[in-house]
Amino acid sequence: MKWLSAGLLLALLSGCVVKQPQFSVPDKVNFKGTTFERVTHNQIDEMQQMLYLPAQGTKNPDDWQQGILVFLDQNSQGKTLQQRAELRQQSYQKQQETQAKVAIMGNELQSQVIYPPTERFHDVLLEVSRGRDLTCGFGQMQFADKRVDQSRILRLSTYQHQLSQLALEFSQLPWQIECK
Repeated sequence: MKWLSAGLLLALLSGCVVKQPQFSVPDKVNFKGTTFERVTHNQIDEMQQMLYLPAQGTKNPDDWQQGILVFLDQNSQGKTLQQRAELRQQSYQKQQETQAKVAIMGNELQSQVIYPPTERFHDVLLEVSRGRDLTCGFGQMQFADKRVDQSRILRLSTYQHQLSQLALEFSQLPWQIECK
């Protein structure tokens, strides 16, 4: 009788395969009156990165002015939003002249960053992001907007109002990452 129960239990358990939810993202995202289409999808181990560029453009991943980036992390290390916020703060502090605000609002990790021009990238970069813990891991949406700075004296603080407005608009974008 014992063997029969164990065998029956084993048969039932082997028939039940638990399927882990997987990330699901759209092929297109609409933001600020522009349709952005996915042009790249890179995966390294349990992390994925996708770049969306305006549909009405060249879609060159090496040369763009505005883009939406989606980062997906299966989060097998179990990092919390607080740990992610601390890592970002440390990273931004090491970058000269970069201005960044990182905060957890509700259940969302949000950041607003102004990157100065560099030798490699000659524009000021405004970047806003939103990240959430999901059943399939950690997902983040990010909007980046390059601004040509013609002034002789760079004052990143002059971009603060534009960055705040961009963050407000991006916070109203419907969440694009699901687990299915």
